[in-house]
Amino acid sequence: MIYSNIWSGSVISGYIFSIFTSITLVYFFILYSNRLRKMNSLKVENKYFNKKLNNFFVYYLLIGFTLMFLSLTVFFIINLVFKNMKYLGFGFTIYYLIYTIQVLIYIILLNIKQNSIIAFVHDSQLFLFNEIITLENIIEITHNFKRTLIFITYKDEKEYQDIIKLKYNLGLYDYLKKIN
Repeated sequence: MIYSNIWSGSVISGYIFSIFTSITLVYFFILYSNRLRKMNSLKVENKYFNKKLNNFFVYYLLIGFTLMFLSLTVFFIINLVFKNMKYLGFGFTIYYLIYTIQVLIYIILLNIKQNSIIAFVHDSQLFLFNEIITLENIIEITHNFKRTLIFITYKDEKEYQDIIKLKYNLGLYDYLKKIN
């Protein structure tokens, strides 16, 4: 019976940990959505928007994340009802670890790729998701040999050169070359 109580505690703590990672995911997605909504509220006629990447983030959260969390909740309830089956506890532990890892991967992808999702020029400034650069301070826009990164070299307010790295997208690269 002690073994059963240990697994019940493990299952409960695993579910609570999954709830915390889910709350973290929703928090980062709300930050992303709010910033994107504010940037889209500016009326500019020429802007680059990576709709495919945005749809990936939105649909994954609405479909993939919701289905995984609901199945995790069902698995959690089954584990609490059938406490005597020790293999259910192992299965739940593996399932919530996979769930947590994929949520963390989603958060990391969101943070890495969000900078190359939108770009537009407004009042002679280039607006990226996390950066605002004055157009006259842009020195050059290049990409690496394998075309995996776009480099924007510019001068900041103190006249120091800085480089922004964006994930490569042909549409974004063409847009940036056109405004430079």
